[in-house]
Amino acid sequence: MPRKAAAAPVGDRRYVQAVDRFEKAMKAFGRKDFDRAAALLDSFIDEHEDHPDLVERARAYRAMCDKGARGRRPARPRGFEELLNYGVVLHNRGEFAEAVRYLRQAVEKHPRNEHALYCLAAAQARAGDHGAALKALRSAIHANPASRTQARQDPDFVPLRGEHEFQALMSPALL
Repeated sequence: MPRKAAAAPVGDRRYVQAVDRFEKAMKAFGRKDFDRAAALLDSFIDEHEDHPDLVERARAYRAMCDKGARGRRPARPRGFEELLNYGVVLHNRGEFAEAVRYLRQAVEKHPRNEHALYCLAAAQARAGDHGAALKALRSAIHANPASRTQARQDPDFVPLRGEHEFQALMSPALL
């Protein structure tokens, strides 16, 4: 007859539980979920003082959670699509100067992309740089004449509507 495995002593069971909880915190830390990792480590430190070696490690990782949470920044967009999409997000948030910065980078990567040019023009118009907005809009219309129709109705170009150059761009017969 097979013998039953002996139950782990209470002390060992508590150590295994401590290691399991520590591992959960480390998984959160590895995913850079610093808030969750910090909460798990805080409760771990409070409940497992009887394991000083693990508590010491937990305190070290807890300090790193604070540094990670403070230094957390979104990944910097690099490719054309990322730059364009991030610029649009910033524009939609009303952060027009920042949007212009990212949209310019997108246009540098693809200088004839009508969507990037149009978005850049809209952000520049909202940021108050009318000359640059008109130049980018002219390029967008040149790349895709349908941009003209869109610009006529777009509230982003309200600041430009009174300008003669904008009115000329909106009239295909004058080009």
